[in-house]
Amino acid sequence: MTTYEKLQMLCERRGVRLSAVAQETGVRSSVFTELKMGRTKKLSAKTLEKLAAYFGVSAGTLLDDPDARDSLQEEIFRKRLALFDLSEKATAAELDAVYRVMQSLVGENEEQE
Repeated sequence: MTTYEKLQMLCERRGVRLSAVAQETGVRSSVFTELKMGRTKKLSAKTLEKLAAYFGVSAGTLLDDPDARDSLQEEIFRKRLALFDLSEKATAAELDAVYRVMQSLVGENEEQE
């Protein structure tokens, strides 16, 4: 199943049109047209994350290409590594602030020590 077909299925389940998804997520409707016509096969990680969040699925669920899934995982790993590298330069207060922001974004409770 292609990414476009998966998006269509998710829209049907939710009872929305892709035009509404575009408007609510900020993803250009032309992206969906390009997917439908087969002129685009891969979406950016940012677009995948927006769509996955909207539909409540993982970004990997939307991919139709195993290599693209690997590429997305590599990009996520690079971002995590970059955050780690930046954290070495941060003060304790800055780390606490970033930690609280990330907790609020992912919705997890602070681990008990």
